[in-house]
Amino acid sequence: MKGKVAVVTGSGRGIGREIAVYLAKQGANVVVNVKKRVEDGNETLAEVKKYSAGMMVQADVSTRSGAKLLADETQKRYGRCDILVNNAGLGIGMPFLDSDDRLINKMVSTNYLSAIYCTQEFAKIMSEGSSVIMIASLAGIRPMVSLSLYGSLKAAIIKLTEYLALELKQKRIRVNAIAPSIVKTKMGESLIDYMHMTEDEYASKHTLTGRIIYPSEIAETVDFLVSSPNITGQTIIIDSGQSLIGDFQM
Repeated sequence: MKGKVAVVTGSGRGIGREIAVYLAKQGANVVVNVKKRVEDGNETLAEVKKYSAGMMVQADVSTRSGAKLLADETQKRYGRCDILVNNAGLGIGMPFLDSDDRLINKMVSTNYLSAIYCTQEFAKIMSEGSSVIMIASLAGIRPMVSLSLYGSLKAAIIKLTEYLALELKQKRIRVNAIAPSIVKTKMGESLIDYMHMTEDEYASKHTLTGRIIYPSEIAETVDFLVSSPNITGQTIIIDSGQSLIGDFQM
């Protein structure tokens, strides 16, 4: 990992921040990305710089121009990208019939198009042995009430992972995904609140391990996938055994 260039989209806070800082601890040069929250991005960058070099790029990767800007700035500073983590996403629980055009378009562009745009733009500056990691979700594997838009788009990310593993083999770029259940972040906590449960109640009722997933577990899995040369086109599920329990309704 030492000396490699890693780009983590949506890394101002939550899972993205944890991944960015973890990779920096392993010696990678890290490019932090935020859409609007520059303060959050600077906080992540400050943590990154405690361990390695890095920079922060404000860019809306849900647009082609934003993804291109992020790739261009990365190339200007480092000349290449070795690791791309497509983490940018938006999790909103909403009944399907109540979802308006504005929400639909925002969900599609943030959760799906961002991964397409970034992978296309960064593949141009990635060499053999590089790795793309998609952050998907258990909701993309098991349907959950009120997560129809989010879950179906994460399912698309999982399938996109398989297709890109096939197509990018010519460049020797591996593509994998991670599908966690609820993670202890602001977004995860909001989903638990939406279920009218406490964290302990959720962990007791909906997991086999009796504990919620921490962002550090996602970061460690990113490191594992990046360091495993014969894993590609796969989705790693991290769900505390939730998928084995049965129906999960929000």
